[in-house]
Amino acid sequence: MWQRLSGASLWPLAWAMAAACALPWLVPERWDGHIATQWWLAGGTAWLLSLVLLRFRRWRVIPLAFTLAGFTTLGLAHRARWEAALPVGFQALEGRIAAPWTFQGDRLRSQIELTGPASMRGLSVPLTLPANEEQPVPGPGTPVRFRAELRPVQPAPTFLAERPLWRARSDESPRRIHLASAQLMEITGPARPSWLLRLQAFARRRFETLPLDPTAKDLWGALALGIPPADEGHFSVFAESGTIHILVVSGLQVTLVMAAVEALLRRLRLRGAALGTIAAGLLYAGLVGFSAPVWRGLFMGVAWAVGRSTGWKLPPVTGLHGALLLWLLGHPAAGVEPGFLLAWWALLGLLWGAEPLAGLLSPLLGRLSLSFARLAAPWLSTLPLLALLNGGAPWWGILANLLVLPLVAFLTPLCLLLILLPLPGLTQGIGAVLTWMGDRLVPSLTGIAPLGTGILWPWLLLALGWLLLAHLQGRLRRTRWLTVLLVSTSLGLLACRGTGRKATTLSLEAIDVGQGDALLLRVPGGAATLIDTGPSPWTGRRLARVLSRRGVREPVHLILTHPHGDHAGGWATLTRLWPLSSTSVPVTADEEDPWEAYRPKGSDPSGLLRGDAWMRGEAAFSVRWPPRAFRLPDANMVSAVLRVSWRERELWLMGDAMAIQERDLLDLGDPGSGQATSVHRLLKVGHHGSRNASDPAWIAALQPEVAIIPAGLKNRFEHPHAETLATLQAVGLEPWLTGAHCGTRVVAEPGGWRMETGDGATAFIPLRKSPSP
Repeated sequence: MWQRLSGASLWPLAWAMAAACALPWLVPERWDGHIATQWWLAGGTAWLLSLVLLRFRRWRVIPLAFTLAGFTTLGLAHRARWEAALPVGFQALEGRIAAPWTFQGDRLRSQIELTGPASMRGLSVPLTLPANEEQPVPGPGTPVRFRAELRPVQPAPTFLAERPLWRARSDESPRRIHLASAQLMEITGPARPSWLLRLQAFARRRFETLPLDPTAKDLWGALALGIPPADEGHFSVFAESGTIHILVVSGLQVTLVMAAVEALLRRLRLRGAALGTIAAGLLYAGLVGFSAPVWRGLFMGVAWAVGRSTGWKLPPVTGLHGALLLWLLGHPAAGVEPGFLLAWWALLGLLWGAEPLAGLLSPLLGRLSLSFARLAAPWLSTLPLLALLNGGAPWWGILANLLVLPLVAFLTPLCLLLILLPLPGLTQGIGAVLTWMGDRLVPSLTGIAPLGTGILWPWLLLALGWLLLAHLQGRLRRTRWLTVLLVSTSLGLLACRGTGRKATTLSLEAIDVGQGDALLLRVPGGAATLIDTGPSPWTGRRLARVLSRRGVREPVHLILTHPHGDHAGGWATLTRLWPLSSTSVPVTADEEDPWEAYRPKGSDPSGLLRGDAWMRGEAAFSVRWPPRAFRLPDANMVSAVLRVSWRERELWLMGDAMAIQERDLLDLGDPGSGQATSVHRLLKVGHHGSRNASDPAWIAALQPEVAIIPAGLKNRFEHPHAETLATLQAVGLEPWLTGAHCGTRVVAEPGGWRMETGDGATAFIPLRKSPSP
């Protein structure tokens, strides 16, 4: 009891850390790091006044929170000024390949430690190359020079639970290099890798020679070496089930391995179990590379080993929160890292939430209550964070904990040993187990409960409630009432599918998914409609977060305009993450299924042809193209064109329709005689603003008041083209670009259209009082 109580006075540290973690969520990502003098004076005065409270034990958390918040603010300001001073654009670069090459998707990824220009000396920058080249890539430790574009990490839309620029600043990698060919790099000397890089390259070479199929290789690499799965589909499945946070993102695999080593050494009654555990953790961390998640896991593993070896004279609250505090001081934006928050809250549930939960379950489960509670508590404690960060929580999280955590602790050392000493029979056996896990077990655990987070405060209170429960349990206070409240609130939010917001007017959101299309349409009285899903599984996951943050709770209707990857690449992922009421695609006369590469298993979409019409809530939907089933060489030529009518407004959603289809639409009588009845039109420009769409005659006939162009920032097609912009400007339109604005949302309001962008800008476009004939 004394050992547990000895950490009670340190719980204010946890609350102060939570306050510091909130700061990078409140400060804009585009902040340049400068703070006005009056804010410095106000903050300093508040901190000095709070020092009086140090005399009172109950209120010591306030000056501690002010102190830690001050350090965090200084750190964020320093990182912002440092990042803003780094160069962008094309630069002559020199450096040394600083990590083994890794396949991911269709590209090879590594790191380059720069030696020039001087302003970036010592910076380690992510580097990618096409994976399908014959030119061999320089090995780890090779000095190279080349000319390339330094691309800054782009901030996320303001309403999403993402802060990629803050994370990149925190990890000192706010620039990216995407080379078009390995031939652009000139090798300037022999490879001289460090001993650590030699060790990593040796392990990677041994791993690549293992006779494994792609699924087993993806999972083996994630378990043993912390390599993200090369196949985007596998990566997405692991991310959706929550296992990716254990395997790659959070660094918990390092903590679990160190805990397993410590338990083994203690079981063998060997002296120096803590030192042996720390040495094993350092060796494993060096083998997989000292990335941010690995450092976090190493710190937590050291705290655990020292606490266990001293009989918890160093209590868990001191060791674990001390380790997290060290990381937070060195990485002031750690509060926006999902791995950091999920690892922290999972430990809160596992170490301090399991016993109160077991007390509630004991009348039902008896002796099994504590074992079950240790699996359920981390799932419940991380549920609000998963809802806020991912838009939903895995239904089978408890079962995933039961299977994944022991497997990681057991299979990771075994996989490492088999990399060094590949015993034929055992290697194939473990590979078969991993293939079964990757193809059957993990996908079966990816049932996601989609949760609306349109109202934030219940989720924030629920997350802080688990911190309060851990605090009270650490002080051996009664927690039954709080445990009942937290469990009932969690189950209640799951039952009602989160906190939603109904549509009160027409809104269309062009979501920033890079170079691709993804539109969210909401109308009063009807379920949400998604038009296209973007280019990849990542965009499918972003769509789920957008649906959640906009307060959508119901199954959505999906319309795919045509079978191109930039429009249908996220279809399979979205199907796993969010229930679909219907799926519709344009009818074609192709002999082979053009949707085979994108179609989820078991999906049977309905067909769309001109003349199809339906009501959804207060809006009328009408298909304007294609008029019949075509067999054409370009899928863009059968791209579905939709007209959505709501009161006196019309939305024309062109997909990737080109000028030839627009002229055909004119021949078919579109856009109709809406001008005579004062219809106000919005245009989603066809084919990302390409010069082969937006025919001047079509734009003149349509006379839209608002034009939106979904085009990725600095995309390789250079969309939108100057010819399209000139056509739109000729009729007085300045189009809104998704890439430049981190997404665009238009809302129908009395008297006009309200424009909102993902970077926080707003504008109001009044309706034309008397549309010209």
